[in-house]
Amino acid sequence: MITLVSSLYKPEEHLDGHLTRLRDFARDISGRAPGFEIIIVSNDTSVATCKKLEEFVKTNNAENWLRVCHVSRESLYASWNRGVALAKNDIIGFWNVDDARYPDAVVDAVKLVKENGAELVYFPFIIKWYLKFFGWSFLVKWKKIIPPVFDKREFIRSMYCGPFFIFTKSLYEKVGPFDEQFKIVGDFDWCIRTAKISDKFSRSDKIAGVFGRYYGSNLSGGNQRHAVENNIVYARHGVPDKIQPVAGDMSSEYDPNAIKREKK
Repeated sequence: MITLVSSLYKPEEHLDGHLTRLRDFARDISGRAPGFEIIIVSNDTSVATCKKLEEFVKTNNAENWLRVCHVSRESLYASWNRGVALAKNDIIGFWNVDDARYPDAVVDAVKLVKENGAELVYFPFIIKWYLKFFGWSFLVKWKKIIPPVFDKREFIRSMYCGPFFIFTKSLYEKVGPFDEQFKIVGDFDWCIRTAKISDKFSRSDKIAGVFGRYYGSNLSGGNQRHAVENNIVYARHGVPDKIQPVAGDMSSEYDPNAIKREKK
């Protein structure tokens, strides 16, 4: 019924917690979402990580709901596209290694798709900010994010789908793949492309989970590349009022006129 894809690259700091969350999630959702599965796309897997994944599958009898695909290093959105291609179910979402997902929200998403005809479901979620000091993490702030009800005019210029959105495979086939030239905002670009062709967005009332720890330097944190990639998305989709000035020529690395995907 639903597949969640988790891309890993050098996950050692968060892996134990991630696997514990996967195990607990699978236990809690068992029987509520028949055919549920998680696909891990493990990039450039270390020997230690490979061993830990193998032991996890064996000790938790996870063969029925967890599949691990080992690949050489590829971009996040290449792994997402790979995971979608591997998914056996017709409803799909993603699970970042340092995030927590709540099963009630996933069950609600399935209901909204199956009973209400939603093609994309998005959610309220919690974001927590941490500071890292001498190897220890300290929570400094948290906030509940409640996205607006779907309005095409706004969703084709802003990222309101959040990090936990869930969609149908048939929608993905209409929209096309995530653009693999992006390192940070491929989901933003894809959600705008989706809002341009579909009105079947549904906001769940269930909190999706907790967005991963933010140290100011993680993948989705505020940095120059993030600003450059946002500008590429704004240029691509005709949102010039949101383009921000950035230093350097990093924008030359991107082609706003092409959706790039490597052949698998």
